[in-house]
Amino acid sequence: MKKRTAIFFTAIFLLGLATGCSKDIDDYPKSNLRAISYFSFKPYHNADKNIFVEHVGVIDEVNKVITVSLPPDVVLTGLRPYIELSPWTTVTPGSLTPLDFTAESVDFEVRAESGKVAVYSVVRELTYVYTKAELYSITFPNLLDEETGEAKRVTFPNFSNNSSVVVTVPEGTPLNPVQVELELSAASQKATIEVCDDGSETNFEPFSGSGNIDLSHTVIFRVTPESGSAINYKVSMVYPEDEEP
Repeated sequence: MKKRTAIFFTAIFLLGLATGCSKDIDDYPKSNLRAISYFSFKPYHNADKNIFVEHVGVIDEVNKVITVSLPPDVVLTGLRPYIELSPWTTVTPGSLTPLDFTAESVDFEVRAESGKVAVYSVVRELTYVYTKAELYSITFPNLLDEETGEAKRVTFPNFSNNSSVVVTVPEGTPLNPVQVELELSAASQKATIEVCDDGSETNFEPFSGSGNIDLSHTVIFRVTPESGSAINYKVSMVYPEDEEP
């Protein structure tokens, strides 16, 4: 009998302890945090909207305004913003929800765990200018790589002025004309390309990014970003016996 009584009171004690803990958790103050900590439009989520680089919003926390600069040719309908929030916070509309940014400003309601609300206005400006002039690689469709059997392709070591590559080709390979295809980085949208392939290093002509050029001497590609400040890239094609030891 005593044993049953002890078990009974032990069970009551444990039940009370569990109830007490539950009550403590339930009574814990709910968070009032209600902030957008990061807002951007990423290329991956907006591939068909003329978004080629991440456009990060500038957050004015005092006035609850987020300003984002986008390119003038962006497609404003169906844009998916990427949003990061403070802990225990929700936002409406939600992150990656397709939205219409035709209007200059779109509001986002941020709700804390406690139920308190903050409203952020996202202001989009169509003022973004691309600043990069990055010539990433050059491909020679008619020249096959001896190891892979694919079109020969070389990458530039960096994007600084006069960055250069030397391409070795089999003896007797015609150096004029040579078909080339240039690849610019995604951040170099709207950059213009010129080529100097007459050996003068001063006579530049517009180049579409793909075509035939004279590589019997060093060729210079001049890439000018939308913002200006052109960068020159040099390409030389040599036979094995012409390589430096």
